[in-house]
Amino acid sequence: MKAYEIMNHLEKYFPLNLQMDFDCCGLQIGSREKEVKKVYIALNADNETLQACIENNCQMLITHHPFLLEKIKNLDTSLHQGKFIERAIKHGIVVYSLHTCLDRGQNGISMNDWLIQKLGVHDVACYDHYEVGKKATLNQAMEGQDFIEYVKDKFHLQHLKYSKNTNKMIHTIAICGGSAADDLEILTGQVDCYITGDTKYRHAKYAIDYDCLLIDPGHHLEVIIEEKLPELLEDLPIQIQIHESLDYFNMNKTLGMTQEFFHI
Repeated sequence: MKAYEIMNHLEKYFPLNLQMDFDCCGLQIGSREKEVKKVYIALNADNETLQACIENNCQMLITHHPFLLEKIKNLDTSLHQGKFIERAIKHGIVVYSLHTCLDRGQNGISMNDWLIQKLGVHDVACYDHYEVGKKATLNQAMEGQDFIEYVKDKFHLQHLKYSKNTNKMIHTIAICGGSAADDLEILTGQVDCYITGDTKYRHAKYAIDYDCLLIDPGHHLEVIIEEKLPELLEDLPIQIQIHESLDYFNMNKTLGMTQEFFHI
């Protein structure tokens, strides 16, 4: 089928008009008329996933994070941006990204719907006016430390970091994949625990001061796209290959640490 038919199908769930002002969703490189027999799904649009797409004989790379989100200053093919563009064009690869369209989603199909449903919840609702982050009530309340281990288990994490105010019961939670630590300020008083990535020291202090357990599993939590997006494509007459992306960060195991934590 044509690349544009796959794009149109995905945009039924994630219309491009949902993207945030800063974003660059949709077609990144290539022809909408390209005949596509096999797609490659990955969290990131980078030279690693593009090369894997080529090696697996795919004609289209579908990602969450857009290649064009990073400003392009030149097309020097010795650098990563120029190399990516040259390689994609040379091999006729269509690159397409959904990012904040998928973050927002609609009708219960979005990044944060997928993430929060993993944790066994009910009464899911948006917590912000952008309709990105989600909050909900746990089906079963648990102690803070137990909930931390529960999050690690549900998302198959070896490491995460969290604020030290763990001595509390967790009934209500909020989650926003990626980087949304400043949302903590609008969530205090609404939920017992907030889960997001790319947090800083000041966020841990705020979480402790206002007694909201803060859990940071990393930005890579959004890799859930590689599990969920194929489900939306399974009825199309195409083959699907998944990248199984690893986090850009490696955790140092030589210190004997089983987890990182905020300590102030």
